[in-house]
Amino acid sequence: MPLSTIKNTSILKAYDTIKTSFWFTPCLILSLTILGCLTLLLIDLYAGLDTLPWLTFLYHASAEITRDLLTTVASSVMTVVSITFSITIVALTNASSQFGPRLIRNFMEDSSTQIVLGVFISLFVYCLILVRMTDDFAGGAFLPGLTIAGAIAMTLFGILLLIYFIHHVSLNLQSDSVIDNVYSELQSSIKQIFKQQKEEEDADSSTSQKQPQRTKTADKTRQQFQFQSQSCGYIQAINYADLTHVMSKLDGHLDILVNPGDFVVKRMVIMTSDIEAFSEEDRQTLHECFTLGPKRTPIQDPEFAVHQLVEIALRALSPGINDPYSAIACIDKLTAAVCDLTQKSFPEGITYDESGVERVTYKTTSFENLANIAFNQIRQYSQSCLAVQLRQLEGVIRIAEQANHSTHWSFVCHQKLMLEHGLEQQQLVDLDKQEVSTRLKTLNELTERA
Repeated sequence: MPLSTIKNTSILKAYDTIKTSFWFTPCLILSLTILGCLTLLLIDLYAGLDTLPWLTFLYHASAEITRDLLTTVASSVMTVVSITFSITIVALTNASSQFGPRLIRNFMEDSSTQIVLGVFISLFVYCLILVRMTDDFAGGAFLPGLTIAGAIAMTLFGILLLIYFIHHVSLNLQSDSVIDNVYSELQSSIKQIFKQQKEEEDADSSTSQKQPQRTKTADKTRQQFQFQSQSCGYIQAINYADLTHVMSKLDGHLDILVNPGDFVVKRMVIMTSDIEAFSEEDRQTLHECFTLGPKRTPIQDPEFAVHQLVEIALRALSPGINDPYSAIACIDKLTAAVCDLTQKSFPEGITYDESGVERVTYKTTSFENLANIAFNQIRQYSQSCLAVQLRQLEGVIRIAEQANHSTHWSFVCHQKLMLEHGLEQQQLVDLDKQEVSTRLKTLNELTERA
């Protein structure tokens, strides 16, 4: 489900929590399996399928042998479940140590792992239910043949699923796959956030076409009302629609001083308004528009996945891991993301009510902010790795080729100066100097044409 289609921030947070949990999908599969098992049992009891000639092979078996078979399958499935959980824990431990603890979220979000755990647990419960039911039918000549056939089909499917799971985990533990998955999440997150903001701006523009647009500005001569945070934590989402509705009702203007992803402490000023006083109910409503949590999430935070890629690169450059190739792969993905950002229009950070009056002003991310996050820390930590510095120079060249705004060129010139200064501090051999000068010459030609 695209996050941009969900407007309520509480639902957004719940959706994100469920998506990154190991309990929801397995519980859902288990519930559906129990329902399916009971349905098949009712069909076996009342549909009279045992009288059909082409299904007689399902209903002519020994109840005792069937119970032994189901018991064996159930015990074997529990062994497979323990192996699956062990593989999952090993994958999480490896991700935490090699790529960083914040990357565990990406592994927990993997739907394949959640489905595999759910299927094996469901198969175990399915067999337990059947063992009890075959015991009831042991005295007669009738067995729930269709339901037993379902258990056999689930067992065969479980074997194939186990093979797929081992392949999937082996593939996902490779650094290139991890980096590509984080890059895909970054692309999806930025696309959804920009889509949601574009929809809000389109709604505002359609309103302003119907009504003369007016600006509600704060009176600088009187003291503004300050809203202080009631708790500490990371801002995970802000409900701008509800904030606009409240300020429209009160005929005031609100200035939001924080961004999704910012960490706020208790009693920190997060909003100011030109209204002198608020009722306790309105104040509580405005505070509830801010969703806080113990960690950052990509709900409304485009910087989240950028920080993840930067963290992978920094860990790869650490002396303990010393993997410049992974750092270079991160730089390539970050370069591609920044190049895509050069083609986007960033929101202005203003919302209007139905009458076209400006009600809320909020902070928005910018191209320079996202681009600097993508390049600065890696540049600072790669002073001793020429290969990474050369790759960053190539990345800046790719960005310069697509730059079409003054902010783009400002970023390119800043990074060029910083990289050039860092390279000048190193003792390079003639061949390395030639590699550096070639790239700097290309970059200078691009900036001169700007």
